[in-house]
Amino acid sequence: MQTPPSWLAKLGHAVWGAPRCVLCHETTSGHDGLCPGCRHDLRLLYTDAAHRCPTCTRFSRHAHVCGHCQQKPPPLARLFTGCDYSAPLKQMLHAFKHQRQSSLLPALSTIMLHHPPPWLPETPIDAVLAMPLSAPRLAERGFNQSQLLAQCIATAYGWPLLDKGAVLRQHRPPQSTLSRDKRRQNVRGVFRVAADVKNCNLLLIDDVVTTGATIYELAQSLKRAGAAAVYAWALAHPQ
Repeated sequence: MQTPPSWLAKLGHAVWGAPRCVLCHETTSGHDGLCPGCRHDLRLLYTDAAHRCPTCTRFSRHAHVCGHCQQKPPPLARLFTGCDYSAPLKQMLHAFKHQRQSSLLPALSTIMLHHPPPWLPETPIDAVLAMPLSAPRLAERGFNQSQLLAQCIATAYGWPLLDKGAVLRQHRPPQSTLSRDKRRQNVRGVFRVAADVKNCNLLLIDDVVTTGATIYELAQSLKRAGAAAVYAWALAHPQ
């Protein structure tokens, strides 16, 4: 993300005062909207990829593919969730998504960029794709939080970002209101791939992965459309 010109920052300080941390409201010079103390506290939520299955994030010593994924390989080549979905990150995401606090985007995207998937450096990525929202939910919310995060990541790494209409999503009840079993049924057949993804290595970006039902369904849809491999990177995952 680009840093504003120094004269613009000075003008902003003169008019509105010094920037404040989005969490504790102390003054900060960080362009991510966080003070050093809150930045340190958020690092405590970072997941330990050295003890997570690289395809489902279950506990797995030495990051080996777990027995469950060996017996039934998921459609994702790799899945990484960077943080535990706990306070204060949980409250930050809620405010960002449901209260339209766009000032939190720099902090949330920086958290992801400072703790990327360990497999990313050797992974060939052709394009980035955000988890799509259905048209009614997008109209209700006014923006797609995953699209904004994906834009930040694509820009930082210099990767192309697939258009918002690359994958269309049918409107269904929110996953958060359903049980684990009903979540799988709720997303079955919900995605239609409109873009040409044949032979592409795609990186999916999402804000929170819970059961994995939605992101697995999207990966399956992309694979059926001809994608070579699908990788996923989400900001958070419940413990």
